[in-house]
Amino acid sequence: MHINRTFSLKLSTVETLNEEVRPKLRSKFVDRAILDRLRPQEIDTSVIATRRLLAILHAREEVGDFLKRAIQLELNIQ
Repeated sequence: MHINRTFSLKLSTVETLNEEVRPKLRSKFVDRAILDRLRPQEIDTSVIATRRLLAILHAREEVGDFLKRAIQLELNIQ
């Protein structure tokens, strides 16, 4: 089921949408874009280097001091 709603968008956004997406596909494009933004982002960690993942964890506030020290040691070893 679909429903019509009115939202306020920047003119430049609408102009870009009109230039890039065919008229019959615009609603589907906008719907997909909104859903992509609302869904939790799934990251394929198999394509991210281990050192990069460790650096990301090290930078997170919720990671405790013990784990941060262990990560730092691991990053310095290699």
